[in-house]
Amino acid sequence: MSLLARLNLNYLRIFLVVYRTRSMTLAAKQLHLTQSGVSQQIKSLEDALGIILFDRINRKIIPTDEAEQLYSECSRRLDDLENTLRQISNQDNELQGRVKVGISPSLRERRITELLAEFGRQHPKVKFDMRVGLANELSLWFEKGRLDFAFADAFVNEPNIEFDEVASDPYDLICHEDFLQHFKDSDELFENYCRLPFVNYVEAPELLNAWFKKNFNRLPKELDVRCTVMDHHAVADFVREGMGAGLLPEASLKSLLNREPKLRRLHVKATVSNRIRVAYLRKRTMGLAAKICLQWISEQMGKTALPAADKADKADKPDKG
Repeated sequence: MSLLARLNLNYLRIFLVVYRTRSMTLAAKQLHLTQSGVSQQIKSLEDALGIILFDRINRKIIPTDEAEQLYSECSRRLDDLENTLRQISNQDNELQGRVKVGISPSLRERRITELLAEFGRQHPKVKFDMRVGLANELSLWFEKGRLDFAFADAFVNEPNIEFDEVASDPYDLICHEDFLQHFKDSDELFENYCRLPFVNYVEAPELLNAWFKKNFNRLPKELDVRCTVMDHHAVADFVREGMGAGLLPEASLKSLLNREPKLRRLHVKATVSNRIRVAYLRKRTMGLAAKICLQWISEQMGKTALPAADKADKADKPDKG
């Protein structure tokens, strides 16, 4: 049996007070115990450790070398333990703890980092661990206990993972103007779009089909997907280089089209919405800080699909191919 298993933590608490006061009587007053009770507890600690902690000389108690060593370790560690117990039981009436968040690369435009920072300013004692990864990576991190919750637009079908939709982003199709020559050969718009090469998302491959279904109520038999990428920045880069057409969130389109005059928005009837979901393990106990943070961020994300500064983009008339 280990020494810790034989010790009562209260022995160490009493030892610290006796060491600091150098008096059984003063220690008893501080601890609201009898002097004999304090003496007996110290004796029990000495017996358990098999050492002498205090010499009694001329009615004074003097710490031994072993007591000096025990105090230097115990005082700091027990204080840390007390602080930790207060934190996890929320007895300081101030939210604190560590929040472990996952995010899909495709959702960086959602400014989740900025939302976490704002929550952190409201709760200065809350700390964050943030991981960026694809759906299969997020699922693995959940299994290893490295995430409290995660935001993504796709998830591996895991029976232990629950997810709720918290927001959606409208996406539009863009391409380089050189590709508009495809629209001169036929009056059939659907066929023209089907001939385009495309840049698509590895996490949301169904998004292109959803765009075709919403605009034409038809699905292409096969699409020429030239590039499969992880996030919006890669889509924009490949489209800029003329690799194909790609879907981008409306929130980032205005600044991109202003910078790149040869890019065109191919808006037919409607945008397509990319669903944003928050996931968490069904049976995992989430800390108070994580629970409150998740609720707050979900509310902020659900208030509007676009940041306020970008709402004016929606008033712009789309370019037609």
